[in-house]
Amino acid sequence: MRSQIGVFFPVFVTAAAVLASESYSACPPISGNLRVSQRDIYPEGVEFSPSNCKVYIGSLNNNSVVEFDPYTLSTEIIEFPGITHNWEYFICGIDYSYATESLYVSASARAPWFNPGSNAMGKNLTGPNRLIKLSPLDRSIIWQADVNPVIEEIGQQIGTPIGGFQDSAEDKDGNAYFPSSFGHTIVKIDVNGQPSKFYIADPDKLNTDAYGFGGLFTTDENVLVLSDGVTGGFVRFDLSGSNPSEPLFTKPTNLWAKYDTVLDCDSLIAPRRFNQTIALCSDVVNRNLSPHGMITVYASGDGWKTSKYIGAIPVEFGQTPDVWSTAQFATPEGVYALSSALPYAEGTFPKTNGTTLVEITEKVVELLHNNEHVIPAETLNLERLVHSKDEL
Repeated sequence: MRSQIGVFFPVFVTAAAVLASESYSACPPISGNLRVSQRDIYPEGVEFSPSNCKVYIGSLNNNSVVEFDPYTLSTEIIEFPGITHNWEYFICGIDYSYATESLYVSASARAPWFNPGSNAMGKNLTGPNRLIKLSPLDRSIIWQADVNPVIEEIGQQIGTPIGGFQDSAEDKDGNAYFPSSFGHTIVKIDVNGQPSKFYIADPDKLNTDAYGFGGLFTTDENVLVLSDGVTGGFVRFDLSGSNPSEPLFTKPTNLWAKYDTVLDCDSLIAPRRFNQTIALCSDVVNRNLSPHGMITVYASGDGWKTSKYIGAIPVEFGQTPDVWSTAQFATPEGVYALSSALPYAEGTFPKTNGTTLVEITEKVVELLHNNEHVIPAETLNLERLVHSKDEL
């Protein structure tokens, strides 16, 4: 059913949603690398669902989602009518909302990211863009939000097209925030799937030619944090009041010299195990530490009003030459890095028979211990981390 109400824009409702109120039992512990055996999987986004203790991987090239059971190592394929095997789309980011106990899947236009015969991004900002709300319990689609009418209105307002939607984050009320990587804008989709304009950058920060907003997360204090490759910093919105705050643009301190891709993130997460005081950024562009990119780590002791760079984890997982790490995810006990097969320079995808979820918990904990002089101990609960490291 397609509807349009007031200033809101079209949303495709494909199933009724009844949110479960029960409290789910804790998931059994997960540790060690996990091999996902699934032919023709092209991972880009990944998320862990505490509702059913399973991992969800966005398969980029064929636009499906792989549901992975980390205990039995079994997989199921979730397909989306009109999107799966449709060359116009890419299934990119996946995010879990604790408010709605649902998954949010980005089905974004392929053209801004990939065109056959070219590896230049951000040159063609056309194509369909949808955010899908998915129940992890029965794999049903709760709604599909078509955000293109909002995108077109913003493009007319600023006089230039925007695009490159890949990740989302959700607030405590279940509203989703869906930023464009090219254009510095954020679309808000309410809990019922209705899109509207949330943020359009001022002219001095509006850049549709460079990669800007990448990853994002929300904290338990209802603060929205985004990575911004254009300004090389974090962007912070306080969503806790009746109206969101003005954006706060801040740059991390303690950066190493010659780091020219600061917060050029493909994804951004803030694991709850570390009280959401550290953030992991997938930097697939920088080759200074590894030819496969790196995972940079930042810390904040004041709710992301300020931040410090505390180190990087080289993406050296014994992978083949064509594998990177475009996203990470957190379980209650640890942190994992996704191994991703990206397109070749000539625009074709390598053949794959599976992917590995690489545990990097110990590497993260080691960075924190090496930076105890930079990070307040009470912020990260280092006593707990000491025990955690001893157990690894």
